[in-house]
Amino acid sequence: MTDSKQNADLLSEGSASGRVVETAGEAAGRLSEHDADTELVLRAQTGEASAFGELIDRHQRAVYGIVSRMVDTRDDADDLVQDIFVSAYRAIGSFRRDAKFSTWLHTIAVNITLKWLKKMKRRSTVSIDDPATGLASMIRAEADPSPADSLQQRERNEAVRRAIDSLSDKQRIVVVMHYFEQYSCEEIAGVLKCSVGTVWSRLHYACKKLRGHLDWLEQGS
Repeated sequence: MTDSKQNADLLSEGSASGRVVETAGEAAGRLSEHDADTELVLRAQTGEASAFGELIDRHQRAVYGIVSRMVDTRDDADDLVQDIFVSAYRAIGSFRRDAKFSTWLHTIAVNITLKWLKKMKRRSTVSIDDPATGLASMIRAEADPSPADSLQQRERNEAVRRAIDSLSDKQRIVVVMHYFEQYSCEEIAGVLKCSVGTVWSRLHYACKKLRGHLDWLEQGS
């Protein structure tokens, strides 16, 4: 797949309203994960610290993935992830088990990160160089690049970095959750406590803005 096609897929406005249909196996896997989380939450709510430790092990990567795409440095991301799990631990007793633990946890992650960004009063950049972000791989050619291609790739990466950094915090978080964490618009609305229409609107305008910055990638420049 070419770089231009990959970026066109990434920024396709039509995908903002689409839903991925799960296979039976995937659905069963998600259910099994939910059941395992529920058991650990029950144990954690009785004061079993090791159970909450297992929840951290299960969800730390996903939480870090969200946070690292919103802040500048690994140190900031590490501090925020720690704050998120401390907050979750303190609030675990109030968690209602009729909801998914991952959704509840990601809501805490989003809220704490957005509050931190507001407090810092600055724009954050996407950690594109971190392999965990997945962004670099989306625009990387399949073949090993020549030295000249490597220079072009760095230019592409920097262009994508600047483009995503140009988004508002509210637009950036829905782009991160939808395109990188595979949340549906309905699920994002649940996390952000807003309407599905608001989520779709933010995705629509974010994609429109990103296209304006990255048209040259689609044209193979």
